[in-house]
Amino acid sequence: MQLFSTAPSFDDPIGLLMACHNRILGHCETLERLPGHLSAHGSDDEVRQAIRRILRYFHTAARLHHADEEENLFPLLLAHVDFPFHLRAPLRDLALQHRELEAAWEDLAKDLEDVSMGHRRTLSPERFISMHRAHIALENDAIFPIAARLLSVAILDEIGSAMRMRRSGGKP
Repeated sequence: MQLFSTAPSFDDPIGLLMACHNRILGHCETLERLPGHLSAHGSDDEVRQAIRRILRYFHTAARLHHADEEENLFPLLLAHVDFPFHLRAPLRDLALQHRELEAAWEDLAKDLEDVSMGHRRTLSPERFISMHRAHIALENDAIFPIAARLLSVAILDEIGSAMRMRRSGGKP
């Protein structure tokens, strides 16, 4: 009997990317609750702690996640002869969406920092949240299942190794 589920490792890069999506969606749920909490309680300790976690995640892990997809996964899928034609344009659009998500994040991050310092009591994360949910749905429902089916174990190992190196500062 396994009491705790283990997070995917670099040996399962698709699973790791999906786990990252789950963390992003979890942070989006927190962001969704923040405006109501702010209006009721102001920028209390709970809000400041939540904002610190969200800022830390999106300033670091989310950027690495985008690089994992754009530098390692997406090019391999586009180069694969069996990757479906009808998904090629949406896959290319995902990288463009990353730029839009990053721009939306920069705006939201400034607002979050202001809230955490008690300079404001309102927050409007809806656009950031809806953009992420749509983006993640396409990747989880259409792109990742095909990637898991098409890419060989050796290619998935290469992707996992690149992801590990990216997080270790280029050291194996």
